[in-house]
Amino acid sequence: MLRDRGNMKWTAMMLPEHLVKIREWKQEQFYDKKRELTEWELEEIEQTIQRACKRQNLVRLTLWEQNKLHDEVGRVTGTDAYKKELLLDTDFSIKRITFDKIQKALLVDSDD
Repeated sequence: MLRDRGNMKWTAMMLPEHLVKIREWKQEQFYDKKRELTEWELEEIEQTIQRACKRQNLVRLTLWEQNKLHDEVGRVTGTDAYKKELLLDTDFSIKRITFDKIQKALLVDSDD
């Protein structure tokens, strides 16, 4: 009977650098992929942010940072066209968010 040890017999031949790269590759499988937004989507995000800034409404921004998507909720207090970022006033702090991190923008109802 053939007793194959699978990966055990190959790990002795691998360099430590190879093992590190294999672990990184396995971890990358759980990363969210950054979508390239269409012109329509970019325009919709821009209009939503402008509307939230004028009316001082809460806005929910979906951001892509460190290979993950997460949401930030706050009020847009200003934008800087030269640095390509906006100021978001959350409950705890004021954050500078660059435009290229924004994947989606939604106005938040006062009921939520």
